[in-house]
Amino acid sequence: MTPFGRLLLASCACLPLLAAPVAARAALFGREGLDPFFCKMPSVRQTVVYVDDTMMVDGQTDWARKLAGKLRASLAPGERVTLVRLSPTTGQSSELWSGCWPGYSAAQRADFSGRSFLFSRNPLTDLADQQKYFLGDLGQALTAIYESARRSPDAVAVDAGHPPRKELIRALASDEGRFAASRVTVRAILYSDMAENSDLGSVFSGTAPDDLGHRLGTWLRRGVFYAFGSGADVTGDVRFPEQARAFWLTVLHGMAATLDGIGSDLNVPNLIPVAAHDYPVLLDIDRQELEGRISLLTDDEGDLVDSWIGISRLGSTGLDGTFRCAHARCRLEAATDTGLATNAASEQLVLQGPASGPLSGQLGVRAQGMSFPLHTED
Repeated sequence: MTPFGRLLLASCACLPLLAAPVAARAALFGREGLDPFFCKMPSVRQTVVYVDDTMMVDGQTDWARKLAGKLRASLAPGERVTLVRLSPTTGQSSELWSGCWPGYSAAQRADFSGRSFLFSRNPLTDLADQQKYFLGDLGQALTAIYESARRSPDAVAVDAGHPPRKELIRALASDEGRFAASRVTVRAILYSDMAENSDLGSVFSGTAPDDLGHRLGTWLRRGVFYAFGSGADVTGDVRFPEQARAFWLTVLHGMAATLDGIGSDLNVPNLIPVAAHDYPVLLDIDRQELEGRISLLTDDEGDLVDSWIGISRLGSTGLDGTFRCAHARCRLEAATDTGLATNAASEQLVLQGPASGPLSGQLGVRAQGMSFPLHTED
């Protein structure tokens, strides 16, 4: 197993140690290697991991351990994970690996636990091995990026006064087909310093175009982005974290995607989505109806995870809150990550109605008298 494979497995201490080698156990009792069965399970989300190859510093692999731990804590059973290498020096991307997380829902686990398996193995028996195969395969793909791109810390460092050309936007845009083809939310986890510096815009000069979707003909719809490692190699500008956040909020907003987290650490919530609710909506602003869509992913408590609302001509923003249904009625109580219908930093969104729909409510800032009617369409 590669060094990264061992690193990823070590990061998940909850995986039991096996007395016999994994390969031997698999050959005797079950499938050797990652079982494609898990990719046949329905899933409400997919995850794509982007790794910026200009960030590979010789001897520094903590970022991979953080990534493995976060994936293990937040992946849904059967959720597809794809690893994509970003090459900002050329503005290109390449898919290196894809697999689906081995796991079962609470209902499936309860069913397996209550059954007798006389002539076959209980599926739960091999689950720990399958998760090891998943992490090992991911580790091999990460190793390929690290080994081919690692440099000394000095060679990786970015001087904010004289930044190198870096085309992260074009590299992400080159992977647009993934978003266009997806019918579910795409959670994008990006390991990068986020130091865009190209003719499309620059974090360092503060030039962030808000019309990149139209300019490039590229839309990252259904994309919810989390970036970590931001500014890790940037020197000479203490304002970089704030500049990077403002820049990428504008860029992704203009490409119909949302930015839910950006910083040096990986701030992805440890919530596992179990249900998805998707609604076309109409927002009434000054007697003008604007079409849009709401995507709500919820965990088993009804808490929102990787949820968003997008309105034509206004853009998209993330949602935090709850969506719960009881006694054939549902209620959404959420706050937006950014202003959408107003210039406020955040807005309130409340919708309620029968579980069979439609739902109706308001979007805006009620304390300022700036709320607008919004309802789902049948």
